[in-house]
Amino acid sequence: MTNQKYQKIRQIFNAHKGYARTGELLAKGVHPRDIRAMVDEGIINKVKTGLYRLSEVSVVSHQSFIDIAQAVPEGVICLLSALSYYQLTTFNPSVVSVAIHRKAWRPKIKYPPVEFYYFSEKQFHAGVETIMVKNQKIRIYSPEKTICDCFRYRNKLGVDTAKEALTEYLKRKNRNIEKLLELAAVCRVKPVLQTWLNAMI
Repeated sequence: MTNQKYQKIRQIFNAHKGYARTGELLAKGVHPRDIRAMVDEGIINKVKTGLYRLSEVSVVSHQSFIDIAQAVPEGVICLLSALSYYQLTTFNPSVVSVAIHRKAWRPKIKYPPVEFYYFSEKQFHAGVETIMVKNQKIRIYSPEKTICDCFRYRNKLGVDTAKEALTEYLKRKNRNIEKLLELAAVCRVKPVLQTWLNAMI
């Protein structure tokens, strides 16, 4: 690949904050073989079918969140990934936990490693917040919603994970017990969460 062609492709990626879709590249005259060649040479990374990231884009904290937001814009960072972001766990997850609507089509993600969780209508939309990571908007559940979800999935994640998150949350000055119980009702874990709260407070 000539340097001129490379610079042209690089400009396309830079115009989209380091990402580009197949359609955008083809519309700018980039041939499919050049896309394949750039993947093979490690110049770009394939996030999912039809979506690529420029390799030279600096890897920032939670870069995987940005990749997911690009690949699954309707998804919400949840459970262990959200706990890690809020520093409510000592566990360092190796996959990104993402909530999607239970009626949504399951995306096929090449990278990063991701685990999808299907939430009902009410549970999917409750407690969604937006954070900024390197000027990218990321959808993530609030600390309160995340804790409630961890109690809901305690049989899979382990009750110790949920307990640790709640313990750390209760140490914070900005804790909001009323909000926590409100979301616990949405997640249908209010009785069990109330029991733990009574024991801890």
